[in-house]
Amino acid sequence: MLAMKSVKLMRKYAACVDCGNELVGDGEGVLLIEDDIFKRSCKCGWSIEVDEDDKPLLDLNVACWATIGPKRVYEIHDRQGKFYGYVNVNKLQEMGHVKRINHTKKTEEFINTPEGKSWVDQNRFFNI
Repeated sequence: MLAMKSVKLMRKYAACVDCGNELVGDGEGVLLIEDDIFKRSCKCGWSIEVDEDDKPLLDLNVACWATIGPKRVYEIHDRQGKFYGYVNVNKLQEMGHVKRINHTKKTEEFINTPEGKSWVDQNRFFNI
């Protein structure tokens, strides 16, 4: 990551957006810059991970997909691999986020936007 981009992100995320804490280290919070990833967290539990352009890193991904009769589903996991639920591929296709079930990049881009995360939260299910 370029130094100027790092400095810009450090200024933006100097203070915790939840509690205002500006300290890092000694259990107060963490500031970590690796390659193109900027991570900042606080002792209160708040954290953010962005790329060098201040875009949030992907939190959700399509782990696998299945076709069961007329029903087609994606299995969604968070970045730590925790099961997040299933979503209906047919609905995503109607919205224009899926062309083929095994092409998931466009879907992952959508489900990691605020609108997409909200859609997943409202439309996910846990049993097929």
